[in-house]
Amino acid sequence: MNSPDSPPDPVTDSVKELAARIYIEFVGRVMLTTDKTKPNPVDLAKYCYKLADAFESVERDAQKEATSKMAKYDVKVDDMTSWKK
Repeated sequence: MNSPDSPPDPVTDSVKELAARIYIEFVGRVMLTTDKTKPNPVDLAKYCYKLADAFESVERDAQKEATSKMAKYDVKVDDMTSWKK
């Protein structure tokens, strides 16, 4: 985690793209509501970045977990020669 004085982590392109897609979807839905109060666009954008970053984080963790569970195969040349029979 970053200390308060350190600069924030750079945002990856995939997070930017996902945040933009979430933002576009949210704006479309928010503008169609009949509520008179609409969220601040800057706050909405920040929220979209947080959602996108959280999604990417969970996806990375799931991928690491799946990779660690994958079977490790030790295939030798002798094993492959028996396949030709």
